[in-house]
Formats: sequence, structure tokens, C-alpha cells
Amino acid sequence: MDSSTKLKTIAAHLFAQRTSAAPQSDLPPQLALTSTEDSLAVQQLMIALNKGQVFGWKCLLPLDNGAIILAPILKQPQSFAQICTLYTEQNKARIEPEIAFVFAQNMPKQASYSEAEIDHAVSDTHMALELIQNRFSTAYQANHFAKLADGLSNQGVLLGPKINKQAAYDAAHITIAITQNNRCHSYLGKHPCGLAQTPIYWAVNYLAKCGITLAAGQILITGSYCGVIELDTDVDTEIDYAGLGKYTVKFSGLTDNDAVIF
Repeated sequence: MDSSTKLKTIAAHLFAQRTSAAPQSDLPPQLALTSTEDSLAVQQLMIALNKGQVFGWKCLLPLDNGAIILAPILKQPQSFAQICTLYTEQNKARIEPEIAFVFAQNMPKQASYSEAEIDHAVSDTHMALELIQNRFSTAYQANHFAKLADGLSNQGVLLGPKINKQAAYDAAHITIAITQNNRCHSYLGKHPCGLAQTPIYWAVNYLAKCGITLAAGQILITGSYCGVIELDTDVDTEIDYAGLGKYTVKFSGLTDNDAVIF
């Protein structure tokens, strides 16, 4: 199997798992991924399978070992004003509290951008929840390249209320309270990169260098303030970022859509 065929086969397989309540993104040895370049190529092939639609990106600063944390958001962000549908694990919604940055203008490829230019391009900041789905089986030891190609567990984003842009830029720490069934759990949130906007400076320039245009209307989410949280489905859920905003939403589990498996 040549390299092009291999990457197309991987992309088709991983893309199919994104419409399954019981996904199995495991790759057989002959399709093992061993480079960032191949993983990002698979992401681009998945975008093509998604009819070219990409609604934003999740990102962090590269890890100390150089590993890239960057993945496309392939589903249109959901509104907090509606029921949030997602694939669940054991009837639990898995989410990560984050801040979303909305871009008001294109950031064309093959360009270099200053922090000031990127800040100017950000029109709005929102409370946001990344919707998490682990698509690898528990017995499979996925390496970073497989996880990167698969989208780093992203299955979508819930876009919460707009928050003050300067407050979002200052939010190194946020106390986050989540209430379900009259029980409130409080988290002393800390952004993994210090400030939520720091990863966007890297991501916008990295995408441009890779020949990818960040389009107006797309969002960037940049890391959880308190890791992955499991929540009950089918109950009203209040999400409160202290001093920034709060809203109520209800999570509802999606049903299986028969994934394609090797």
C-alpha cells in the first residue's frame, strides 16, 4: 500500500468513527502513524470527507517534547440555548470548560501574524465546553500520532454566552461551578498555558505555515481550565464562570450510527 492510499484509508476509517456511539478508531499495525506530518495530512483528508467544512480548531501550545496539539472542529458549534446532543460514555456527558475565540476575518495562509494582528482579528470571546469522546478502545495503546489524526478526542463544542474580551484575556484562573440536581461542584480552574489566548498566537501562525487559512467565523478553543468533567444527561445543568457569566443547558446522548470497522 502506497503512502497516499494508506492515509486515505486511515482518514476514511477515523471519519466513520465520528458517527458512532461505540467507536473504534484503533489502527492495525500496517496502518500505524509515525509522524506529525502524516497525522495532519489525515486531518485534512477528514475535512475533505466532511465536505470541506471546518468550524474551528482546538489547540494548546506544543508540549515540552515538541508534540503538536491541534485538531479541526468538524461539527458546527451548538448553542447553549438548546439541548446539547453528544455521544456519551456510560450515560455520562464528558466535557471540558474552556474559552472560545471567534475570528471576524480570514487569516490567510503563507503569512506571519503578530500578536496584535491576531488580537484584532478576534471579534468575540465566549464561555465554551469542549465535547469529549474517546474513540479508541481501552485495550488499544494509541500513540500521539494516532490521537492527533483522530482529532484529540474532540466531538464538538458547546458555545456559551459571550464574555468581555479583556476579561477573557485576563482569565488565568476561573472558579467554575457546575450544578446538577441541586448539587453544586466547584473547581478552581487554571489555564494550562497560563492565559487562554496564548495558544492562538502559535496556532494561527502554525496553520498559516502549513498552508491552511483560518476563516472568518471559525473559533479556537485553547485548553480546559479543569480537565475532563463527567456530567449527568437529561437534567438541567448550570455552568457558572465566576465573574464572567453563567447559563443552563441539558445534555442528551446520541444513538449509534454503525461505525465502519476494519
